[in-house]
Amino acid sequence: MKPRECWSVLANKAEDVVALNQQRVKAARENLEKLEASKKRLLSMSNEYAEKIREKEKTTQSLIESNNARQFVLQLLQLSERLDKDRIHAQAQVELACEALRQAEQERLKMQTLVEQDLLAVKTYHRKQEQKQMDALGLTLFNMKSVAMGGRV
Repeated sequence: MKPRECWSVLANKAEDVVALNQQRVKAARENLEKLEASKKRLLSMSNEYAEKIREKEKTTQSLIESNNARQFVLQLLQLSERLDKDRIHAQAQVELACEALRQAEQERLKMQTLVEQDLLAVKTYHRKQEQKQMDALGLTLFNMKSVAMGGRV
């Protein structure tokens, strides 16, 4: 009796799925980190621009400059809202990828357990076969001794 190859094949496939899901989690986290960095840059830029506007307000500025400044601030706010939505979506993607990874890891462990159980069953089978052979050999030797001793008496 040999170990079944199907369990090791399934275990290998499960390991491949785990590796793929690990890559997906990594990519999702990297995307989330990029979005968070973009949000920080946008906030920094927004703060700098707000400070420049305050400084210009101290001096007289034209109506066109004031209007341009307002439009730019509105565009920054829209970008900020868009980044917030993208970040929420990216966070959901990270959570989904982590859940898929958890399930894949659970499946891999199940397959690994089946491989180990099959190997144990094969070892047990071989051990029983060896024991049967040893018992048969012992019985044969006992019978041969009994016949040999019976012939001498």
